Amino acid sequence: MKITVLNGSPKGMTSVTMQYVHYIQKEFPQHELNIINISKRIKKIESDERVFQEILDEVKVSDGVLWASPVYYFLVPSNYKRFIELISERNAELVFADRYTACLTTSIHFFDHTAHNYIHAVCDDLNMRYVGSFSADMADLREPKERERLRLFAEYFFDAIEREIPTAKSHMPVIQRNFDYIPSETSSKTDVGGKKIVVVT
Repeated sequence: MKITVLNGSPKGMTSVTMQYVHYIQKEFPQHELNIINISKRIKKIESDERVFQEILDEVKVSDGVLWASPVYYFLVPSNYKRFIELISERNAELVFADRYTACLTTSIHFFDHTAHNYIHAVCDDLNMRYVGSFSADMADLREPKERERLRLFAEYFFDAIEREIPTAKSHMPVIQRNFDYIPSETSSKTDVGGKKIVVVT
């Protein structure tokens, strides 16, 4: 089975997040995990259509996609979000449609659920088959119980792809609205009697 891992860490292959992916690869050598550094190379991905297309080509031939990212300030890194924007801007949604997917994050367990909800919603928007998420603490790989939990997560992901389990969307699609903002006419000045007014927004 071939899995494309979209690495959201700006640190690339040396990141803590990727150590969890390497552990999955070690535990399941029968599957091929191809790691693509997204956040670290976002400027190149943005500026070079060929590099972006290479990522899409890799996703096209994969059996599943693993979104793997650290959690920074309640969400995935901005470079990762930029890549997600590029998918829509360049009309590449169909490449991701119907692919099985899961999410793996590393954090200190502070608002990692918001990152999971975000990635889940993105996957729903892309019509992917989301099967679950795994939230790891930065040092969980040292704990046998946590390594087993990670192994079970990966096993379930691979099994879901192999058995083609049914999935359901959890998030409503974003409905685009086209409208023109037309500001109202400005009214005359109000006399404030020589006082100063501070507007706090």
